[in-house]
Amino acid sequence: MPQDEAGGEIMVNNKLTRAFVSAGLCSLLLCSTQSHAEDLLQLYHAALDGDPQLKAAQFNHQASQEVVTQAWSGYRPKVTLDYEQVQNTQKILSSDNTVYGGGNTSFPSTTWTIEITQPIFRYANYVRIGQSKSELLQADAELINAQQEMILRVSESYMKALSAKDERDFIQSELSSARQHLKQAKGRESAAVGRKVDRYDAEARVATVEADYAAADIALRDAYEALYEMTGLDLNSIAELRAEIDLVLPVPADEQYWLKNAMTNNPALVAQREAVNVAQKEIKRQNAGHYPTLDAVFRNHNEDVGGSLFGGASEVETQEMILRFNLPIYSGGSVSSQKRQAVARYHSAEQELTRIMRESRRQSRENYWGVVNSVKRVNAFKKAVEAQQATLDLRRAAYDARLETAISVLDAERDFYSAKRDLSRAKYDYLINGLRLKALVGVLTQDDLMLVNNWLQE
Repeated sequence: MPQDEAGGEIMVNNKLTRAFVSAGLCSLLLCSTQSHAEDLLQLYHAALDGDPQLKAAQFNHQASQEVVTQAWSGYRPKVTLDYEQVQNTQKILSSDNTVYGGGNTSFPSTTWTIEITQPIFRYANYVRIGQSKSELLQADAELINAQQEMILRVSESYMKALSAKDERDFIQSELSSARQHLKQAKGRESAAVGRKVDRYDAEARVATVEADYAAADIALRDAYEALYEMTGLDLNSIAELRAEIDLVLPVPADEQYWLKNAMTNNPALVAQREAVNVAQKEIKRQNAGHYPTLDAVFRNHNEDVGGSLFGGASEVETQEMILRFNLPIYSGGSVSSQKRQAVARYHSAEQELTRIMRESRRQSRENYWGVVNSVKRVNAFKKAVEAQQATLDLRRAAYDARLETAISVLDAERDFYSAKRDLSRAKYDYLINGLRLKALVGVLTQDDLMLVNNWLQE
């Protein structure tokens, strides 16, 4: 069985669950007072109430709470009652007894049996109790993982929508500039002071940017639909990110800290560890099919016959105390087959645990350095935007002085908006990588969304 590379006990973060409960209490109030563009926190509250994926996880968790009770039932008494009422009709067709040479009669009979069975030794049922406790821990971890994933899905979809809106706005600005250049190029050509190629360049650029705008508009609509899937809200606009946000490194700024916690507290990893424990106990449970069982049985049988051809009515009550021993000898090979199946599933669960451990290791480093590098990229792209703005201003001035061609100005405008696009994406990457890093160690809460929400503007 793979060992936890970071060590430590399996822990489930109940603090997160409590945070979700408290958040749900105020979601109705927040959503009912919306009179402006929805922000991230409001959409999170809406998803708490309306996300089908989270609701399904909650119902699955609710169903999993019953496994321990069901497991203990295997060692609790079983009581059954059988009741039978019959209307009998008898007729003597022949008899060696001359007294009863012929005749017929009709009479009722009532039979009931109550049986109480108390298992004394059933190893499979004993193993099932321990297995059910692991299943319960697995269900708890899966619910927390679903809650963390819901926060991430809402946040990522929100940032994707903002990015799509920025993309469309940048293209709209570039399109306006390209159309202005086309108008200017046509005017110069009509006045015989401009080149025809400048008009062609401007026309080509306008057509290209118009196509880009159509694609960006579809992407924005799709991003809003993704938010609708989780929240059930038809959105016309969402609060945008401020121009300046605080860029800070992860706290603590220690890659090994995040790696160790990801290998210990990642909810998906915790759930899979318990899945391995469940699979391991299933091998023992299936192997118990070869073991004997011992039960104590009490049976009370009552038979009340209303009459007969050969005598009067009778009522007989029988009580039995039974010690029932059962030793399986051969069941067609099913026990051995089920054990082999359980072993294969155990090894499959082990491999899945190994995969998630390695994935957690990779993701913790990816997200940690994603935050660190996003800070660097934002600062770098700010400089790039300033430089591209200066370049664009110079080329526009040179074009007005007939020292530059139209295509050089159009390219400068394209590069300027490309730099702004890169800056915008770097900011969203910074926010998402920070949220992913916390989700990976199971500590992503509403407070983290509130921090991001404070950087939004109506």
